[in-house]
Amino acid sequence: MKTQKIIPLLFFFSILLCNANNPAIISNLKGTIDEKNHKVTIVYDLSDKEENQIEVWLKLTDEKGLSYTINKNNTEGDIGFPVATGKKRRIIWTYDKNTFNPKKCSIKLVADDQYKIEITQLLKEVDTVRMIKDLQYVMGERNSSNSKSEEHLRSVGEYLKNSFKDNGLNAYYDTFKISNSELNQISNAKTGSNEIVPAGDKKHNVKNVVGSIAGQSEEAETFILSAHYDSYPGSLGMDDNGSGIIGLLEAMRILSQYNFAHTIKFMAFDKEEDGLIGSLSYVFAGGIKKSEKIGGVINFDMIGISSDKPGSQIVPEGFDQLYPEVCKEVAKNQYKGDFVINTSNENSTKLSESFINSGKKYVEELKIVSLLVEGNGESTPSLAESDHASFWYNKNPALHIGEGGATRNPNLHTIKDSSSYLKFNYKFMSDIVKTTIALFMELAEAEHYTTASIPLTR
Repeated sequence: MKTQKIIPLLFFFSILLCNANNPAIISNLKGTIDEKNHKVTIVYDLSDKEENQIEVWLKLTDEKGLSYTINKNNTEGDIGFPVATGKKRRIIWTYDKNTFNPKKCSIKLVADDQYKIEITQLLKEVDTVRMIKDLQYVMGERNSSNSKSEEHLRSVGEYLKNSFKDNGLNAYYDTFKISNSELNQISNAKTGSNEIVPAGDKKHNVKNVVGSIAGQSEEAETFILSAHYDSYPGSLGMDDNGSGIIGLLEAMRILSQYNFAHTIKFMAFDKEEDGLIGSLSYVFAGGIKKSEKIGGVINFDMIGISSDKPGSQIVPEGFDQLYPEVCKEVAKNQYKGDFVINTSNENSTKLSESFINSGKKYVEELKIVSLLVEGNGESTPSLAESDHASFWYNKNPALHIGEGGATRNPNLHTIKDSSSYLKFNYKFMSDIVKTTIALFMELAEAEHYTTASIPLTR
């Protein structure tokens, strides 16, 4: 009986492996530089299991971190399209000494097999077991209200940073030492806005955690998936915002397997519960570089609770006037809390439509309710209480993706925001993660290519 069960399983997995398309493989890569004649000679082996036609090119990253495609007119040999697989492929690049400094710049070899990625198959890799494991480490009070919770906050920060690094991302802390008055002054100078945090000289030591996949396009935009990793004082922060963090980590693990035309940043913001200090510091105090264009931000904040029980969703007072059609649908559905809320402002409508379309195309089971706020949410402050709002202030497109906070989780900001009192709907969470992965695969333009850094010797 055991043998009869094992054989079909092995056959099934062999079919999956046969149907999977593997990226091209670069090996035995070496580079030598002739500084006298301004030439770099690159030798490499190129293989591809499916024997696809391969396009090969070179990427240069300068000392400012900006990437460029090296002009093929300055190269000769096994470069361009198509390049045959084989050993000891050779490229000779004649460089401009005024633009290439081998001590400060790096070169990468890129091999693209032109394969179109199947997003539907990719989404099957989302693993709720990994999410549960992450939650076991993350849950617990995480803030600066006392030494114990501060210690756990920083421990979770290390866990996030190491997770980014282990999956091949450029992982680092984005740190700021800033006061409320300084934040207000910077934001006022940039946007003319009034106080974005309460006035005063309260100082903050911010430690945002970032994992980055550098875009390969010369016109790369930056797309951000964010979630705050601190918790409210006195709360174990399972839903707020352990749920957002484990969703971010799972999306990162899937997306990190690919290269993209545009840059993707996974950002775990610090001190959200202190008034969005972590994200405001990033937006206004130098986290966004002058040359960086933010293409869109998806902010996970509380994505764990879903229920098909009638009466499990509360509608805030006055929302029937602001969003009459949405409230009618919720009432028609017997006030079941079985949907995710997608909140946007007027600068974010295209991003909102893209999120909705990703859900319809790839995750039909996920119910999405969309709310559009005026301006930056001044008339609906409850819809601007998470890190997406920091990007709204800077006119960057951003969405809040969540369950609705206290309208569905009565244990918000209490000791009961924990596994002893709450039960996550992991199917609901994974559907949100899948929709977001599909969105990033399309917006950031995923590519099925391989990159390898070229070590240079003289």
